[in-house]
Amino acid sequence: MAGVEQAPATAPSLVRGPDTSSAVKKPDVQRNVKEASLNADKVRQINTSLHQRQEMSAQEIGKVQQQINEVVETLNKYLKFSPSDLNFAVDEISNRFMVTVSKEDTGEVIRQVPAEAMLRVAHNIEKLKGLIFDKTL
Repeated sequence: MAGVEQAPATAPSLVRGPDTSSAVKKPDVQRNVKEASLNADKVRQINTSLHQRQEMSAQEIGKVQQQINEVVETLNKYLKFSPSDLNFAVDEISNRFMVTVSKEDTGEVIRQVPAEAMLRVAHNIEKLKGLIFDKTL
């Protein structure tokens, strides 16, 4: 091939410019760290708020339970003077109201609401709650 000059074959250039891959990753890492820090602060605030609400709820439940017990005692005092033997109570395990009608002379229970079988079911459910739901605070 006369008249056509061919350029000498050269190897591709291995000279590289500055590495920009680390410069791109640094801002992403810093941004992720900032976001994680903000998220951790939000979680702490929510946890504190929930803990305070749980304490308030527990106190309110305690007050209501005390009021219920006082009402039950008052009802039982008034019913002592009635001809029938009617007794009100609160089941401690299931926190359900119970009404018992019994014979005055023998003390034999004529009727109980809720029935004894229902109370046993409620007690068993309360026992299972501890196995099903792990309450850790």
